[in-house]
Amino acid sequence: MALGWIDFDEQKWKDIRLSLNRYSQYWYWDEIIQEAVWAWASEIEATAQRFLNEKVNNVTGKLKGSIYVVVDEYGDLAIKSRHKAAELINNGGESPFPSWTSPTIKEYADIYGIEPFVLAKGIFKNQPFAEGAFFAQSAIWLHIDDIKDEIYTIAKRRHSEGY
Repeated sequence: MALGWIDFDEQKWKDIRLSLNRYSQYWYWDEIIQEAVWAWASEIEATAQRFLNEKVNNVTGKLKGSIYVVVDEYGDLAIKSRHKAAELINNGGESPFPSWTSPTIKEYADIYGIEPFVLAKGIFKNQPFAEGAFFAQSAIWLHIDDIKDEIYTIAKRRHSEGY
């Protein structure tokens, strides 16, 4: 039996090769991952805020309102906060003796109707954040399968669009 030449369309081969090269490029997948993570960022943020509210008495709402999501150019997601206690609340640890002259301690002391020093002493003595709330990690893990599904959907869509 003799082997025959297969009719071969050179343009199709170039298109296939271009697609294979594109799919193997890290930047291509970085774009897809970034798009997928951004698609779920607001939901992850809302979930982190909800988990935080389940763990702490969010009296003023400032802590919850300080939580936000960032996604870098590689699709790496981080849950951040502008509140100085957020990291301690999330990860847990020993609370230092708070300054009873700080505006935050004074604000909470007014809400609870006690002296700021008494509140600061109570926080230090009770160590309410010794055990982490892990609201950030929990929010990400809750949505990890959603992000994976989104990556698959975006990659499939881009493939069908000839991207």
